[in-house]
Amino acid sequence: MARDIRYAVIGNSAAGINACEAIRGLDKEGDIAVFSDEHYPAYSRPMISYLVAGKADAKKMLYRSRSFYKSHGIELRSGTRVAKVSAKRHSLTTQTGETLTWDNLLLATGSTPFIPPIPGLDDIDYLTFISWADAKRLSSLLRGNPRVLIVGAGLIGMKAAEALAEGLAQVTVVEKMDRILPLALDDEASRMVSDRFGKAGVKLTNGTSVTSLEAEGSGKTGDGKARAGRATLEDGSTIDFDLLIMAVGVRPRLELATSAGLETNRGILADDYLRTSHRDIFAAGDVAEAPDVVFGEPRVNALWPNAALQGKYAGLNMAGAETPCPGSTSMNSVEFLGLPVLSAGLVNPPDGGYEVISRRDNEGYYRKAVLRDNIIVGMITAGQVDRAGILTSLIQERANVRRFKSALLEESFSHIYFPKAVREGRIFEEKVGTDAARR
Repeated sequence: MARDIRYAVIGNSAAGINACEAIRGLDKEGDIAVFSDEHYPAYSRPMISYLVAGKADAKKMLYRSRSFYKSHGIELRSGTRVAKVSAKRHSLTTQTGETLTWDNLLLATGSTPFIPPIPGLDDIDYLTFISWADAKRLSSLLRGNPRVLIVGAGLIGMKAAEALAEGLAQVTVVEKMDRILPLALDDEASRMVSDRFGKAGVKLTNGTSVTSLEAEGSGKTGDGKARAGRATLEDGSTIDFDLLIMAVGVRPRLELATSAGLETNRGILADDYLRTSHRDIFAAGDVAEAPDVVFGEPRVNALWPNAALQGKYAGLNMAGAETPCPGSTSMNSVEFLGLPVLSAGLVNPPDGGYEVISRRDNEGYYRKAVLRDNIIVGMITAGQVDRAGILTSLIQERANVRRFKSALLEESFSHIYFPKAVREGRIFEEKVGTDAARR
C-alpha cells in the first residue's frame, strides 16, 4: 500500500524551501516531504562562483541551516530522483520504484543546461556551471593555470569567468550576440562590465559562435573523452583550451510535468495562484511559466528572487490560503569584479513606443529607466545600486510616475517625491517590515 503525503515538494532549492516555509506557517501538522536528486541540503546556487574562487565555504553555501528540515517537520529525501508523477492517481514514483500518494504536489524541479549540437562536442568531457557539484568538479580540475574556454556570456558564463579570472585560469569567453550579458543589460552597462573583465585579463570574443570542436588527448578521462581541445569559430579562427565550460543557457525540466499530462509551453503553465492545469499540482521557480507583471502574459523567469517569491505563494495556496502571487518579472542583482549591477524588466525596448531616460555620472555610475505611458517597465543601475529597490518596486506595482518622472534617476530620489498619501503608506509598510525582520 502506497504511503500518503499531504504535501509533496519535488525540488530542494529556493522555490521548494520557500514553499515549505509558507506551508508550515499555515499548517503546523500536515506532513511535508521534499524530494531532491542532489545529495546536498538546500544551498544558494548564486554562490557557486564564490565557492570556486575561494570566497565562500560549505557553511556559507547553505540557504538554510542544517537544522531547518527537522525544526520545520520536513522529511528530506535527498539523492532521491522522482521518475514519474501521476495526476490521476495523485502519486509519484521514485527511481527505485517506490510509490507514494500526495494531496498537494509542488513541481519546483528547476532547469537543466541547454547544450547546443556542436560537431565534436560529444568527444569532449565538458563542464556545466549551475550546481554545487559543477563547482566542485571545476575546482578539482584547476591545476597549472589551465586555458578555459567558456561558451556563452550570459549570467552563468560570466559568473564562471569571474570565479576564474583572479589567477585561477586563462579565460576566454565566446558569445554569439554582439555583447556580454545581452538579455540582462543594455549596450552601456554591458560595456562597463566588459571593461572590468578586460582589465582582469579575460578575453571576450563577441558576435560569433563555435562551429566545431576537436578533442585532444583522447581517453584521459577514462571514458574515451578528452578535456582539452580546439574550438573553431565562424570566421575560421581557432581557440585552444584545456577545459571547456558550456554556459549557453538553461531549459526548464519538464519531464515530470509531461508524464503527469500537465499543460506546458516553454515551462509548466501556472496561473496567478501558481496552480497548474491540475488543481492539486503547483509549479514554481525556473520550471514555471507564470504571469509576468511587465509583459502581462505568462513567462519563464529563471532567476533566484522569482523562484523564492513563487515558492512562497505556491506554498500558501497549497495550504489553502487562496492568495494570488503578485507576479514576477526578470530581475538581476549581481556583482562582477567589484562592479554592482541591477537590472529589472524590459531593458532593451523592441521599438520606438517606449520612453528611455538615462544618466551617466562623473563617478562612472550609470542609471536607466524604460517607460511606456508613464509606467516604468524596465531599469538598470550599474556602479551604484543604492535606492534601486524603489525603482524595482515601482515596476512591480505598475505605478504611474508622471508626476516625478524627471527625478527618477537622481541620486537623491526617494519616497519624498511621491504624493503624500502614497509616501506615508510606503513609510508605514517599510517600518512594519523592518520591525518584523528584527523580531
